[in-house]
Amino acid sequence: METPGHVLTTARLCLRPVVDADATAIVAAIHDFEVLRWLSRAPYPYGLSDAEAFIAKNRGNAGEVWMIHDAGGLVGCIGRRREFGYWLRRAAWGQGYATEASRAVLAHHFATPDAPGLLSGYHAGNTRSARVLSKLGFTPCADRRITPLSTGQEVVIKGMWLDPEDYVP
Repeated sequence: METPGHVLTTARLCLRPVVDADATAIVAAIHDFEVLRWLSRAPYPYGLSDAEAFIAKNRGNAGEVWMIHDAGGLVGCIGRRREFGYWLRRAAWGQGYATEASRAVLAHHFATPDAPGLLSGYHAGNTRSARVLSKLGFTPCADRRITPLSTGQEVVIKGMWLDPEDYVP
């Protein structure tokens, strides 16, 4: 369900645009190597200046990048700006939040009749993300190699693609 101001809501979550006040909560959620090791563009360690730079970069991306909140506060981020992706703080893993938030964003994306397909991917070995993307209807496409800022060591990103007709709500 979408509400004014690019806010998406689900049974347990509120997805809203990034705001300046998120900086401290973003650092608290993401400054965990077990979270950052699966991300491509976030450095480790992750500090307040990194969160402020992320916020500044995404201030104009309402409707493309959302912060994910549950009843207790910020639990992660999701977006479809360049490609579809998300991250969750470790305490939120295993609760179905990634699938729930993803379904809200994908329903929003595919509500436009001529919406294009979406590219996504996951780090080889990230079985949690592989399961989420498969559940949503993403299928394998070309893999690529990248060097994440968090580790500085090359990894394989397993490419995934979702056509509108393959989306599983």
